[in-house]
Amino acid sequence: MKSKIPGLLAIVLALSLSAFTTLHKKAATGYYWFPLDASSGAPKPVTTLVYLGSDPYLCTNWAPGGYCSGGFTSYGRSGSYYVAAGTQIIVHFSMFY
Repeated sequence: MKSKIPGLLAIVLALSLSAFTTLHKKAATGYYWFPLDASSGAPKPVTTLVYLGSDPYLCTNWAPGGYCSGGFTSYGRSGSYYVAAGTQIIVHFSMFY
């Protein structure tokens, strides 16, 4: 019995120390979403800026209808419009042309 006590203490110690480790939450990832020109894929300027983690335009990852929306890392201003800037991270497509 005495030979098993150090092993049991090591297991209890390991379990108790692992119970107090901090949980690292993943940072929420969001993009600035812009509608895209259906044929060229160029981002269109908008009057309302949208920053979300998912596509607000209800487009799909793959579809035969052409470009629909894109998620960008940043934005700029052109008069009263917001314009896409930075890197285009995500491209979604439309079901119909």
